[in-house]
Amino acid sequence: MLSIRSALLLWIALALAMPSGLAAQVKASSQPDLVPDTQVIVQRGGGNGNGAGNNGNGNSGNGNSGGNNGNSGGNNSNSGGNNNTGGSNAAGNGNSNAAGNNPNPSSNPSSTRQPRSYMGQVTVSAGGLVISGSVRIQSNSPWLSLAVPGMWLEATGVWEDDVFVATDVKLHSPVPWAFYQGPGSLIGASQYQFVSAWLTNSRNDPFLALRAASEQSQVRVVAYFDGNKFRALPSSFPVPPGLKPGWYELMGTVGSQGVVWSSSKAFP
Repeated sequence: MLSIRSALLLWIALALAMPSGLAAQVKASSQPDLVPDTQVIVQRGGGNGNGAGNNGNGNSGNGNSGGNNGNSGGNNSNSGGNNNTGGSNAAGNGNSNAAGNNPNPSSNPSSTRQPRSYMGQVTVSAGGLVISGSVRIQSNSPWLSLAVPGMWLEATGVWEDDVFVATDVKLHSPVPWAFYQGPGSLIGASQYQFVSAWLTNSRNDPFLALRAASEQSQVRVVAYFDGNKFRALPSSFPVPPGLKPGWYELMGTVGSQGVVWSSSKAFP
């Protein structure tokens, strides 16, 4: 009897102990696994994925709808690109012209001799070389020799490979200006014996450009006469009689009384 009672008590004890063991097992299995701390990179709509990534097909990346190389809004696209009709900047520094024609006409030889319009800001002017943006400008127009960086150049001509050969050139400046060539002392640039200078009306910044020049036997001026005076020239420079408003080229010499003009004619 004692052995049977002992066995029964042992079985009851084991039965009572079973639920706590199962509860402990269930509780342990419901806990989340612990992972080491890592840097989490969140890729948003402008990432590299297919939805809107830089290389994907979405609307924000380089995909087919709005990407840089896409078919509807990219820089090389068919309807809004820089090489299409109406897609250029009429006053930009790039290679386009006012009508949005292909800036590299060598790819279209049949259009190279058709008259084109070009407008851009002068970035380089030295030794007869005039560059606007990435376009080299060539012309026999006297205006081209007066172009300096900062001016806007408007031209009509034809493309010859990557060179724009202009038959007509106009210069536009943000400030009134005049060209002067002669002794530097006459225009307040006595540090140079002879200069080529683009003068302005500003007392604080009187030179649009100033370059040392070789010795000059004559004074040369290209300036606009407004009916009363030459714009941007020193007031000490005389005005020849009988001039009408317009651009003039004046040649003269320096005497004891200052500049004496020997000729004046409409420019160009």
